[in-house]
Amino acid sequence: MSGTPLVSICIPSYNHARFLPATLDAIFAQTFRDFEVVAVDDGSTDNSLEILNAYAGKYPGMMRVFTHAGGKNLGPSATENRGVQEARGVYWCGNDSDDISYPDRLERQVAFMESRPEVSWIYGVCDYIDGDGKKLPGEYGEDLSLFPGIVERLIMDCYIFPIMIRRACMLDAGPFEPGLMFGDWEYAIRLAVRYPAAFLPGAVGAYRKHEGNTCYVPHERFTPEREREGLRWSLAVIASLRRKAEDPHSELSNPRLKALLDLRQASFHLMLQEREAASALTREGFHDDPSLRGDLKQLARCLLGFQSVRMALMMMRNYGYPPKWLFDLNFLFALLRVGMYRTLDSLKTLPE
Repeated sequence: MSGTPLVSICIPSYNHARFLPATLDAIFAQTFRDFEVVAVDDGSTDNSLEILNAYAGKYPGMMRVFTHAGGKNLGPSATENRGVQEARGVYWCGNDSDDISYPDRLERQVAFMESRPEVSWIYGVCDYIDGDGKKLPGEYGEDLSLFPGIVERLIMDCYIFPIMIRRACMLDAGPFEPGLMFGDWEYAIRLAVRYPAAFLPGAVGAYRKHEGNTCYVPHERFTPEREREGLRWSLAVIASLRRKAEDPHSELSNPRLKALLDLRQASFHLMLQEREAASALTREGFHDDPSLRGDLKQLARCLLGFQSVRMALMMMRNYGYPPKWLFDLNFLFALLRVGMYRTLDSLKTLPE
């Protein structure tokens, strides 16, 4: 390919040799052809790097492969940052090394972005597939425009896939936070507070659900230890954002977002059985934004996001004055929904 490509597809790769051929074949089968592939191997111990180099040889001029100095494993955020650094396209497009892009993914995304110059980045939904590529029920992702605030919804959980971003906006937003396993979640929130996004309807790819996932979708083979590890990784994301919110020049520094970040941290501490830390952060949330006490609709949305009865009780305990929530239908409805959700979820684990 001569000149500058319109799209850079960045693939952070780590020990996915089993899935890489299907991932790469899907990318090179795209109906839209003005793209480059920038693959960064994060010190894989299987033959992922050999597979990447073989494809780069098969598609010269369209694919470049990079590694960290000394072939080190530096984690997903450092690997994403290297991909951004090496990308040349007007648009940046991420593709995990175990996921699949449908043939018209780039064609649809580029057409949308070219027709909407006011939109800085787009996201969508994808289908689920298993380790063997068989389609599973359900979709990964949701239309966040249906919620009152995209940033508030992303603080609750990150279900967006896949992302195409104008690279100029991406560079302006800064790098992925080093050391975070879920750095793409933290980055999406920082991007959302600064730049407008849009939802692209219809699945443009498939998220592979398997026991090796390090993302937000739980797997039936995850052990309790693996689930706790995922909670720690999630907590690290929100804690990183909360630290950034202390900068008065940060878009995250408004009182409401700081309060929501406090409450989200509290919910993770509760799930980790760290009650004192959770209680302190709940109090801090009401302190950061005293108006939150009177916004029962927002508190109800938090409850639905947390899906935790214990978090609901802790929020009420730290509310600070007589239970006004008793007379608010939004709050009571959310509390009922959470109770029903937890009850049904516990019934799934009962022996037959």
